[in-house]
This record gives sequence, structure tokens and C-alpha cells, in this order.
Amino acid sequence: MLSLVFTLLISPITPMADVITAAESYPLGICAVSGKKLGSMGAPIELVHEGRQIRFCCQGCVPAFKKEPAKFIGNIDKKIIEAQKQTYPLDTCVVSGEKLAGKTKSVVVNNRLVKVCCGGCVKKIKGKLPAKFTALLDQAIVKRQSKKYPLKACVISGEPLGSMGPAKNVIVGNTLVKVCCKGCIKKVALDPAKYIKVLKFAAKGDEKKKDAKKGK
Repeated sequence: MLSLVFTLLISPITPMADVITAAESYPLGICAVSGKKLGSMGAPIELVHEGRQIRFCCQGCVPAFKKEPAKFIGNIDKKIIEAQKQTYPLDTCVVSGEKLAGKTKSVVVNNRLVKVCCGGCVKKIKGKLPAKFTALLDQAIVKRQSKKYPLKACVISGEPLGSMGPAKNVIVGNTLVKVCCKGCIKKVALDPAKYIKVLKFAAKGDEKKKDAKKGK
């Protein structure tokens, strides 16, 4: 399923023409430069660098990033790969369709982990994941994560999923987040790390309940 697209209303340093999909929003809860928790120094500062959304704890971190973007993006990518590798839904290359093996390449494209079989496929998705590959990855995420989705209510409104028509599937950080309506989609993407954490906590709660039942 293609991610719904919306325009983020963000700080003046980001051109208003920039459009970020929910799936490509910055998925970490920490500043790209200082590593401090976002929100700990006021509203996070947002910047779109070469089509990619980056977030900072304060305005003071922006010049440091602009001076050495490759350095900080490298650090961000390591954290994104670590955070998203367990929920990655495919065992085949998203480009070639070949089975992923020992030489698998883990690449971050627009804040998403993408696994491919070889360097040749890396070149085909460098900088931007083509729509057909985005759709393939999104469909796999929805199919796999819907089966064990841990919540019955919208993470934003608390309303029961399905109470306002079919639940909306939003993908952030390669994680499926279900919301009750279109109005909640933007709110998920404004703080994806928060809602990814909510889902992980809920999933752990489900596992504990299952373990408790087995022990009876």
C-alpha cells in the first residue's frame, strides 16, 4: 500500500515546497547532531536535506549538521538500521527479487531500511526509492505486521479502530501504525518515534500475556 502523502508544516529553514511521506519522516526520537531527546529543548527543528527529513533538538545543531552532513547522516543511518532490522518484512531483494543471502546490503533510503542483494541494486535505489519498490515494501509490512498488530484502538485518538470506517494504515520507520481516520495520519508522522515505542510496548505486553497463559 502506498503511504499517504502530506505536506509537513515545519520551521522556516525548510522550503514549503518539500513534501515528505509518512514513511519517510525522521523515525528517531533523538537529535541528529547532539543525540539529545527531541522535545527536551523545546519543539524540534526540522530540515529537509537532499529530500530527506532530519530533526534536531535546537537551532544551534543545524549549522554543525550543514558543515558535515555526511558524518551525521552516517551516524543516523546506523541507528535506523539497528532500529528497523527486526521488523524488516522481506527475505528477498526489493529490486531484483533474488533471495537475500550472506552478502546482503542494508541501505537507508529516505529514513527507511532497505535490504538488497548487491551493489548494483544499491545504485538503483540510491537517494530515492522508486514508487514500485516502495509499494512492494509497504505491502509486505502491512501483510506481516497486521497479523500481530497489538492495539485495537487508534494510537492518536484512542477511538476503536474501525469506528470511523476502515482503519488507515500508516507506515513510519518501517513500522505499521493503524489510525482511525485521515486526520490522525499527520500526527503520527510528527512524532513517529513516540508511536513506534507505544507499539513495541504493547507488543511486549501481548507476549507477556501469552507466556502467562502457557504457564497456567
